[in-house]
Amino acid sequence: MSVTLYSAWYCPFAQRAWMALMHKQIGFEYIEVDPYQDSSWWKGVSRGLNLVPVLVVKPEDKAESATIVDSTRVLEYLEDLKPNSAQLFPSNPEEKAEIRFWMDHINQRIVPYIYRFLEAQEPGDYRNESRESLIVGIQQLMDNQYISGPFFGGKNINVLDLLLIPFAFRIDALLGYYREFSLPTGGKEWSRYEQWYNSMKNHEVFKKSQTHGEDYRQRLIEHYLPYSQGQGQQDVTKV
Repeated sequence: MSVTLYSAWYCPFAQRAWMALMHKQIGFEYIEVDPYQDSSWWKGVSRGLNLVPVLVVKPEDKAESATIVDSTRVLEYLEDLKPNSAQLFPSNPEEKAEIRFWMDHINQRIVPYIYRFLEAQEPGDYRNESRESLIVGIQQLMDNQYISGPFFGGKNINVLDLLLIPFAFRIDALLGYYREFSLPTGGKEWSRYEQWYNSMKNHEVFKKSQTHGEDYRQRLIEHYLPYSQGQGQQDVTKV
């Protein structure tokens, strides 16, 4: 089986897929692309979406390859592909349904507000509402996901850890730099968040999915300058 990951170094969505492949110890070829390029080749690879990640899998016993787009779908596919290797989902159907609820919560109630807050150059209702919605979204997650260990999966990471950590890092790096923002620290839910964040940002799969070594944080700050000026991609701000 051959596995190819089309990715962009700065993209937190693509980083999710990269981490999952490493976590499940699936060998793959990494191809860096500009996801916003307007070429017929890339439109074909990305199924017309011009987004990363794109995972292309060619089983040895099949003539056709499979192309999976969208980071959440990629993580679900990898779990189906290797269900007994470093599990990302619980086996119990009710617990799995609950996990999927919180997956949607991260994607819909946390991620867009990071970008909305980042793009809000001027103080006002839009910036305030984005900041408060972000805080509430994280607080709801931490209130409802009991962490028995350092990760959402307890002693081992699960799908929620991989979905959230690229964005948690960008809250710290980008919103801290451009908006002088930091998350609350008081209360048990924020103590749990701080423990989780420190554990995940030092986890091997997250560290290995950072390009540019020690300059990764600074390179991200430089890359996201247009976003902080309201000039970034608008698809990520939709709620």
